[in-house]
Amino acid sequence: MKDLKQKLLNVGFDLISEQGFAGLGLMKIINTAEATKGSFYHYFKSKEDFGTTLLTNYFEEHLETLDQYLMDTSLSYQDRVNAYFEHWCSEKLTANFQIKCLVVKLSGEVSGTSNQMQQVLNEGAETVIARMGHFFNEGVENKSFHMQDGYEAARTLYSLWLGSTLLAAIQKDRTLLDNAMKETIKLTK
Repeated sequence: MKDLKQKLLNVGFDLISEQGFAGLGLMKIINTAEATKGSFYHYFKSKEDFGTTLLTNYFEEHLETLDQYLMDTSLSYQDRVNAYFEHWCSEKLTANFQIKCLVVKLSGEVSGTSNQMQQVLNEGAETVIARMGHFFNEGVENKSFHMQDGYEAARTLYSLWLGSTLLAAIQKDRTLLDNAMKETIKLTK
């Protein structure tokens, strides 16, 4: 049974990456996952509950990936940051410019609302920023970085990458991610 829940989440992620959340019908998710309405409601109270669970899982996986890069002591602090954002370049935007970052994909749809999904987006983004900020401040302490405030740098970089990913998808131009990497290197010298 847990496999069906995961299948629904996997199918939902793929469909939302293609179509967005608001315009995606619940039956499309259910039918693509070869599930039933009853099985969907066994795991999720509503479409919003489904979206909330999807976002929560997305942030958990994203934070695990972030930690893998930031904790890789075989690399310098700068190289860890570069490796993480190189991973971002390869994973968050497909070759045909489909956004695979739920934060980028859903921010415009749910921001400004007072629903659970907006709350999870906000809390998840703040957790990513805090994790990066702590890493940057640690790097400042050991003289690996020369920035003033690691948390401010983390917020700036996360915003840069979210925006660059969106703009690269809109303009179908991956050089925008290359430019984000250049700015990242400048900020983390």
